[in-house]
Amino acid sequence: MRRIFIGLIILISSVSFGQKRDFQITHNNEKIVGINLIDNTEIKGTEYIFPERIHDTFLDTTNGFLTVQLRGLRKEKWLSNKGNILQYDLNNKNLMWSKKIAYQASSLQQFSNTMILTVANKSNCLDIRTGNVIWEVKNSIYYVDPIDNIGIGYRFKSSTGYSNELEGIDLKSGTVIWKRDLNREYGWNDIFYINDTTMIVVAAGLHSININSGKGWDYNTITGKKDYTGTVAANAVGVAAGLLTGTFVMSTGHNLVRDVVSNSLVDSSYIYFASKEQLSKIEKETGSIVWKYPFPSDLASKSSIFMNDSVIFMVNRGYAFMGYRQLDFGKPFIGAFDRETGQQKYLTLINVKKDPILGFEILDDEMYLVFKNRIAKYSVENGNQIIEKEFPQENYGDLKYFIGNQVFVTNEKEDLISLTQSDTSKVFVFTNQGKTLSIDYQLNVTNTIEYEDLSIYYLRTKDYKFVAKDKQTLIINDNGKRIAEIDATTNAFLIGETLYDKRDNSFIAIDLREIIKNE
Repeated sequence: MRRIFIGLIILISSVSFGQKRDFQITHNNEKIVGINLIDNTEIKGTEYIFPERIHDTFLDTTNGFLTVQLRGLRKEKWLSNKGNILQYDLNNKNLMWSKKIAYQASSLQQFSNTMILTVANKSNCLDIRTGNVIWEVKNSIYYVDPIDNIGIGYRFKSSTGYSNELEGIDLKSGTVIWKRDLNREYGWNDIFYINDTTMIVVAAGLHSININSGKGWDYNTITGKKDYTGTVAANAVGVAAGLLTGTFVMSTGHNLVRDVVSNSLVDSSYIYFASKEQLSKIEKETGSIVWKYPFPSDLASKSSIFMNDSVIFMVNRGYAFMGYRQLDFGKPFIGAFDRETGQQKYLTLINVKKDPILGFEILDDEMYLVFKNRIAKYSVENGNQIIEKEFPQENYGDLKYFIGNQVFVTNEKEDLISLTQSDTSKVFVFTNQGKTLSIDYQLNVTNTIEYEDLSIYYLRTKDYKFVAKDKQTLIINDNGKRIAEIDATTNAFLIGETLYDKRDNSFIAIDLREIIKNE
């Protein structure tokens, strides 16, 4: 993946580098982690046991180094603010170095042979073998291009704090190789690439950036709103959640409504994008506006857009965010626009105040919309409402969202299949009571599925899928047949033919060749 994001917190702290303390780390090559359901044999893995709860890990398979962030719990409930970083050599079974970390003030991120530790307003590149600082910059690096080995972030100035001056930094030397002004007022919503060297940053519009030179075009538009009804201390909000959530440091000191923006749709030549101001079609190479459909100032909110060969569809949800808090904003509507000209085909306002659209699903050219306590169905062709039905809170709780393809259930043959594929004539809605409602075309509830009957499909190989329930994973083939059951969570990841997972204070490696050899 080309995109690696580093969430940072802007606080004042100090940290020591390259220390080595005594940590008791043991390993067990014969850990029983599951059972092969084909021949009923035990499955074994290698377990590495660390002295404290594992908060995060990074595995460098080239060198065989495992970076472990330890972070315990206070009163067995709250995450501790302090912890340790350990660099462990899996091949030689020894601790290479360790250092303390203050999680409220620091963030660690890695890729390939590069390790970036950010403390307060400085980013430090650490030697992966010793933990010593190779270079330091006054810049909170939060995005890294691992192929070109370039990091980007906003420059910190002692006199003014964080500016709009974005810098590209050579991660080998820490040298600033380019600078460019880029508005951060409403935060960053997304980053994606349009070719090998050019990224698009979604931040108060769209901005193309050549990762090597910093050059590119700008399409500026409004993706938030300043709220002067209250103020917050300037620079009090850090980048803990990352710019992509829109919570980066705001130098204005005003409460700010963010995320008044859609996803970006990209085809071979154009980008389609909605903001608070307008829905636009932008030339991908030049940033020129092909067409735009303007919105009244009080209409747009967080939205979703999708398209077919000739039409751009828009679902305006009727909410936005202030910090992490969702608030009613704009007006819910669905719309359709000609893909070539931007001409409106329909725009259907949903005139219910303080009842935003929580999710949508397309089925047989009909759009299902879920709200807190009702579901409505509209024609995709003309935007007209077909049917609407209330779902009283006392009977169903609050409706939350439509279930996706990643949710699996067991069928009558005891095979695991996707819930949405089990009956393609239905839509499935999850509630705050942990129940899933099966909804037919008349919006009747035909079945209620309990939470404990659901599993999550989170990983696959060429021939196998990994489906987890709680802390157990079933490995199934493409027909849903169960091959093996292992102790692994949805956090497990695959490198080559080895599955890795962390649990409490353990890191476990499982060679999958032993699981599927007899299938």
